[in-house]
Amino acid sequence: MNSEAREKALARPAVFTEPGALMYAGNCADLYDASLAGKVTLNAWTRRKYPGRPLGKALPQVLSVGGWDAVKSQDWGLREHCNEGVKIAYMARGTMVLKIDGQRHEVSEGQMFVVRPWQLHQFGDPHVAASQIVWVLFDVGVRRPHEEWLWPDWMGWSERDSARLTTLLSCNEQHVLTASRDVARSFHDIAEIVAGGDVVGSETKMRLHISMLLLRFMEQMERAEPVLDAELTSSRRTVQIFLARLEHALDENWTLENMAAECGLSRTQFSQHCQALTNMTPVRYLQMVRLEAAKRWLAERASATVTEIAFECGFSSSQYFATCYKRRFGFSPQESRS
Repeated sequence: MNSEAREKALARPAVFTEPGALMYAGNCADLYDASLAGKVTLNAWTRRKYPGRPLGKALPQVLSVGGWDAVKSQDWGLREHCNEGVKIAYMARGTMVLKIDGQRHEVSEGQMFVVRPWQLHQFGDPHVAASQIVWVLFDVGVRRPHEEWLWPDWMGWSERDSARLTTLLSCNEQHVLTASRDVARSFHDIAEIVAGGDVVGSETKMRLHISMLLLRFMEQMERAEPVLDAELTSSRRTVQIFLARLEHALDENWTLENMAAECGLSRTQFSQHCQALTNMTPVRYLQMVRLEAAKRWLAERASATVTEIAFECGFSSSQYFATCYKRRFGFSPQESRS
C-alpha cells in the first residue's frame, strides 16, 4: 500500500463514537475517574481520548501502551465497548472477568488476551477485581473484519512476517491464552519503560520492546498451531456483525446505501451477504428487526406511548408504523397492550 493510501486508512475516524451505537468506541472514562480518585494506579502513554500521558508524535499508530495496577477490588468496571484498534494485553497479577462478544472469560495471572476493533468487550462482573494489567493498543487502520491491516513502519518487519502476524491475530477465535515466559517478560519490560515517564527519551527503546513483544507473541502462536478461520476476516463476517447489532441503532435513518457504507461495501455486495445470511433483502430485514423490537418494547415499557416507540424503532410516522405492525402480527400496536 502506498503512503497516500496508508494515511487515508489511518485517518479514518473510529466507527461509532456515541454510547448505544452499533460498535461504541469507548475511551475508558471509568478507569480515568478511578485513577483520579486514587483507587487505581494508571501508567499509560496514549493518544486521542484514551487516558494517560500524551504520546505526541511518538510511536505512530500506538493508541495506548501501559497498564493499570489495582491493589484491591474496585467499585467500577469498564462497560461494554469497542476499541479503536487491536489490543494485546497481559494479566501481570490477580484475576479479571472479561467478556468478549458476550462470552465470559476468567483471566488469571500469567494469561494474555487479544481484542479486535469490532469486538464488544467489558472488564469486570460488574466491578474490576484486584489486578495488574499491561497492554498495547494499535490502530492498524481497520474498523471492520475484512479490511487490510497496516502495521507501523517503525516496526521494520518483512511483509511476510507482518502478514503472518495479522493472520494469527485476525483469524484466531481463542481470546485468552497463557503467555510464554518470553512474552511475559516483554510485557513487564514495557510496563517498566512506561512507568519511567520519559515518552520522548524512551521512544526508541519502546519501539524495540513492542516489536520484540509481537515477535515473541507470533513465535508462541506458531508453536501452538492454532485453528485459523479465514471466514473471520471476510466481508460476510462484517455484514453479520452489522446485522447482529442493528437493533441497537434502529432510530438511524438507514437506507440500503448507508447500510452498505457502514460495512465498507458496495450495495450489491452488502445485499448479497444480507440475502445469504437472512434470506431477506436488507430493507425487509431492517423492517422485521424494527417491528420485533417494537413488539417487545410495547410489552416491556408501559410508560412509553405507541408513537414514542414507533419513532425509537425508526418509523417516520405512527400511522405507517401501525400499518406495518398489523400487517406483520395481525393486530394493532394498541391491541398488543390490551
